[in-house]
Amino acid sequence: MKNNILKIVFLLALSSSVLTSCVKEDDFDIPPIKQLILSEGFETSTTGSGSTEVPISIEGWLNFNTTSTRLWHARIFSSNKYAEFSSFFSANGTNDEAWLITPALDLTTTESELFSFDTKIRFWQGAALTVFISEDYDGTQAGLTTATWTELNPILPVSGQEDVFLNSGNIDLSAYNSENVRIAFKYTGSRAGVTTTYQLDNIKVFEN
Repeated sequence: MKNNILKIVFLLALSSSVLTSCVKEDDFDIPPIKQLILSEGFETSTTGSGSTEVPISIEGWLNFNTTSTRLWHARIFSSNKYAEFSSFFSANGTNDEAWLITPALDLTTTESELFSFDTKIRFWQGAALTVFISEDYDGTQAGLTTATWTELNPILPVSGQEDVFLNSGNIDLSAYNSENVRIAFKYTGSRAGVTTTYQLDNIKVFEN
């Protein structure tokens, strides 16, 4: 009887050991939280109407025109706010180089970052928008010409794709590892040349 009891105890101990060894510590690891680094839909911006334009003024964002006085401004349509620029309303004889630039983004503590945004065009008269990224821009208007800007390649609407917001696709930013990453939307046009209206919305940078 004693030997039988010892056998039962041994078998129970062996069974417990086998079950324990099948459970890995990794099975209980909590997956890392993916961060939303930047999200801007301009919903807090004051909007203008008609010829009244209210420039985008959001903490951390920069809004410059290096060749004229008009700036990216906020509009609203169907209860949705967005940023807009067109050279159609600029003075005759002037050119526009209008920059809308994100706050400095710290990408040193995140991984596999992606960038996306939505664009709508109206009254197509030619391409006017380019998108850039920099790690050494100092945040001043003078610094626009001294910073190193790399052009990104988002999907942008063209003639025949008017009046519908088009997504840029997810743009890989994983090559950038800095506390001073800025993304710039640059409109280049003139009253006598390209006047296409561009609208920007749902600008996001996030971990993949």
